[in-house]
Amino acid sequence: MVGVRHVLSCGCLSSLLFCSGASAASLSLSIADVVSADLSARGIELVLPRDGSADLHIASLRIREHDLRGVHIHCARFELSTARMSCSGGRSDRFPGLLAEFDYRFDDGSWRVAARLNRVAGKAFAGWLPADVPHPSAGTLDGTVRASGDASGVASFHADVRLAGVGFSDAEGLHAAEGLGGVLKLDVLRQRQKWNWRADVAWNKGELFWQPLYLRAGYRLRASGEAGKGYFKVAQAEAELPEVGRVQLSAWWDAGRGVLRDCTVRGANLKLGGLFSEYAKPFLEKGTLAESSLYGHADVDWRYSDGAARSLRLTLRDAGIADTERRFALLGVNSEIDWRADAARSADITFAGGALLGAPLGEGRWKVEMHGMAFRVAQAVLPVFDGRIELRELKLSRAPEGWRWESGAVLGGISMEQFSRAAGWPGMSGTLAGHIPKVSYAGNEVRADGALEFRVFDGTVVASRLRLADPFGPAPHLYAGINMRGLDLELLTSAFSFGNMRGRIDVDVNDLELQDWRPARFDAHLASSAGSYPKRISQKAVQNISALGGAGAAAAIQRSYLRFFESFGYDRIEWRCVLRNGVCQMGGIGGESGPYTLVKGGGIPAITVMGYNRSVSWDELLQRIKRITQGNMQAVIK
Repeated sequence: MVGVRHVLSCGCLSSLLFCSGASAASLSLSIADVVSADLSARGIELVLPRDGSADLHIASLRIREHDLRGVHIHCARFELSTARMSCSGGRSDRFPGLLAEFDYRFDDGSWRVAARLNRVAGKAFAGWLPADVPHPSAGTLDGTVRASGDASGVASFHADVRLAGVGFSDAEGLHAAEGLGGVLKLDVLRQRQKWNWRADVAWNKGELFWQPLYLRAGYRLRASGEAGKGYFKVAQAEAELPEVGRVQLSAWWDAGRGVLRDCTVRGANLKLGGLFSEYAKPFLEKGTLAESSLYGHADVDWRYSDGAARSLRLTLRDAGIADTERRFALLGVNSEIDWRADAARSADITFAGGALLGAPLGEGRWKVEMHGMAFRVAQAVLPVFDGRIELRELKLSRAPEGWRWESGAVLGGISMEQFSRAAGWPGMSGTLAGHIPKVSYAGNEVRADGALEFRVFDGTVVASRLRLADPFGPAPHLYAGINMRGLDLELLTSAFSFGNMRGRIDVDVNDLELQDWRPARFDAHLASSAGSYPKRISQKAVQNISALGGAGAAAAIQRSYLRFFESFGYDRIEWRCVLRNGVCQMGGIGGESGPYTLVKGGGIPAITVMGYNRSVSWDELLQRIKRITQGNMQAVIK
């Protein structure tokens, strides 16, 4: 055995070292524990082969909250004295491709660590990441990492690392990446009780899925700020977002309270299409808004503090929104909006046009009065064909339970002929007109007080008790009652290629419920209007009505002289349908069971049409109507 004092006679290390074994070729020493706020090493065994190198075995190494066991480091060059311990050209089997150096001073506990990475496997660092963060399963890292500190902890940190082919995924499939490549630069410096930091990140390859966002390479972030006890501050940041533009950001996060204290976001000439599709749409549930697209450009200056938005300056240039199902669109929107939470403001919003259910909308100009989270438009007009939709006293406000709005509505002189043609419906005559005293939205539901009146087919259609639940959700629910009076059958049947009928009818649809715009339930009753007027029905119309009633319903047209007449007289038409659970319970003139009368004969020659099927699948009934109106079912007279 060789005593330590004999080997290192130039100074006394008895408090740090003691000899545990030696030979002519090497010396084995145990080193006292190294302990600091962020770094500790225990069970240190040092082997010196006398060629200037060293092998360092550490039973337990803790760097901040990360623990490593059984660490072995080989130093190509090693120095040990009473003042310091240093290693250069250090390698570890834990991190193949990593070349490290470190220096530790015994007098003040100061230390310095540096590493060069040469295609180090990303998964080698998995143990250094938090447990709730996906760990790398592929890819490599190249670059340099440096850190320094003292007994009080880390004083500085620097990283300049290049990533190639990095990938990861979690068990739930909510977070995954493939082929990530880019550069990460990070500098952190401690100054008393705070940290100053600066970062530069360039992501140039690969793709990332972070539920619900799916992102592709092309991002660049430069940021700087500071962090201290209970807070994290971004003094300034600039992000380049693909298909959006450049965004500037500053923020102050209060970690103690877990809230964002202050935030400012600015961007010039941002592309609204990319901003909405990449960063907003993934968070929307299936519905009208989620199936829409945005267009145009915008300048944004948004400020937030103490839990609320404080100001927003928004410039819209040729902006627009359009539903991908072509149900609505509003295009060419331009405005200069200067909103303040604590002051009254006004803004003019102009638009070049749009569309509603295929009907073109004309240009318009709205003046919006703003006072905090309350907004008012005295009159908002949407020109439609030769008429218009007018909203009066439109008010929008933010309540604790969410947004709410209300307005009166007037529909004036909209041509049903033009509207039905634009919507791809059979041609309809008349006008769409009406007045609703109040339409309101609250609690994710739209309600209409009063009634909406249509003038179609020389009669009236009144919709009342209108209620639309979850309008922007995956399955909107519409509730209503509809009453039609005095519809001209000749105009109606010619519009739908149903054959020719003369007369007038009344229709009541009560307890109507649509789920995702498909009928779920209703009680419908169709009957001839009261009064005296000509009543005639063609053979084609008879055949088509018979088809609705099921096979064999046209028995009234017999192999007799009736087949020689093109039209017949009738006294009354009546049909009922109660829809429940996808089945229509049908009836007409007559009892509750057995055959029923759809058309009661009258005049010369008279015709009576019977119905025999009481229960018909709603889907099957729709298919029958579709075949009739498309002309695929022809009258057959034998």
